[in-house]
Amino acid sequence: MKPYFRVMYNTAKMQWLRKFKCSSFATDGIQLFGWNTKISVQRSSNVHFGRKVNSDGRLTIFVGENAKLTIGDSVYFNEGCMLSSHESITIGDHCLFGPNVMVIDNDHEYSRDGVSTNVVSAPITIGNNCWIGANAVILRGTTIGDNCVIGAGCIVKGNIPDSSKVTQDRKLNIEELK
Repeated sequence: MKPYFRVMYNTAKMQWLRKFKCSSFATDGIQLFGWNTKISVQRSSNVHFGRKVNSDGRLTIFVGENAKLTIGDSVYFNEGCMLSSHESITIGDHCLFGPNVMVIDNDHEYSRDGVSTNVVSAPITIGNNCWIGANAVILRGTTIGDNCVIGAGCIVKGNIPDSSKVTQDRKLNIEELK
């Protein structure tokens, strides 16, 4: 389908979300979300999309109560990506996300008695010009610097310095995952 139909559809969708779902919903320029993009926001959410945010196929975005999501300019999401913000997710400009990437700033509380429905969250920040490979998972409390490459299938938690490359063979110990 022609891109201008997607632009018209997304413009109408963003206006509807701003008017009826989330008063703090802002966009700069055009958005090229795929037809199957699902955006779930709360009235108290704070959402900002930069210019030319693009997705191919299914993209799922959830922004909880009082949570924040900021996506920079020229960010591309491949098929099946998911963003879940209960606190804050910030994505810089010119980032590329491979298929099935998950960016989740929250976990369920758990103990010996089992898993609770309560969540624990911590902000996620992804810098500018980052490439996140297929099936990567970015967990709560993660900061990824500018110009980083996160390899396919990686599970990332913690601080990744600017211009770093993270691959699956990076050994994580149990303490890094807490």
